[in-house]
Amino acid sequence: MSRTQRLPSSVPGWIFFAVATLLFALMGYALSSYALSREVGADVAAYWEAAERIRAGEPLYVAGAANASDLYRYAPWFAYAWVPITFLPREAVTMAWVGLMILAAILSTAPLVRHGLSGIAAFSLFAPIQLEAAVFGNVQPLLVLMLMWGVERRSGPLWIALGASLKAVPLLLAMVYAGRGEWRRAGLALVLTAVLVAPTLLFDLSGYSTQPGPGQISLTAVAGPLYLAVAITLVGLTFAASRRRSPRSPGCSHTRSAFCWWASANLAETDPRSR
Repeated sequence: MSRTQRLPSSVPGWIFFAVATLLFALMGYALSSYALSREVGADVAAYWEAAERIRAGEPLYVAGAANASDLYRYAPWFAYAWVPITFLPREAVTMAWVGLMILAAILSTAPLVRHGLSGIAAFSLFAPIQLEAAVFGNVQPLLVLMLMWGVERRSGPLWIALGASLKAVPLLLAMVYAGRGEWRRAGLALVLTAVLVAPTLLFDLSGYSTQPGPGQISLTAVAGPLYLAVAITLVGLTFAASRRRSPRSPGCSHTRSAFCWWASANLAETDPRSR
């Protein structure tokens, strides 16, 4: 049994384990309660109404409250992908989309429990966040599942670029490629992201909001400089760790690699309301 799978063997260890378990449980309850208290599929409004504006020849990016559910901040291609969907009944699409996001949330978190105590801790931390986003109808669970499935494949740079064009921060996952010395893949992720995001400049951005807004469940809403310091530190640690191990080493098996990618992806997407 590995170190991460062993139960504590000392009194201080058990105390820490019990306190951590309680905190994770309370956090999961708080996030779940908050999500269930909000309108189901609220974030679908941003995608749906952006597509409708395209159909009507109206501006894609319009002004709105910084954390409003109907505020569209993604790359244009995602809104165009929703255009044909808007010919279907909106209520049915919303329920189907939320169901798909819930399925993605389950598929992207359930494998974590196979990694012993550390995996269970990660599951208790990330599952409520994923399910919260799913209830909102936010694309985050699907994005995370996409990154888990795709980044280690030959097409990995494309999946990172697709994610980065929606949420921006997943582009930092290219740091793992760079740390491994896979500079071509890292560069390709950057180029593809630019290709997907560049058409944004063709639209009127006078109403585009860059503010996170109040009430965000994110360190950015509490202390921006602290978030930046933590993010830079973790990116540096990720780069250093990836340099010490090659993808084919015994300590970096496919299962563990997926686990690491999943944690990285969720670090990038901690707050589903920050688009």
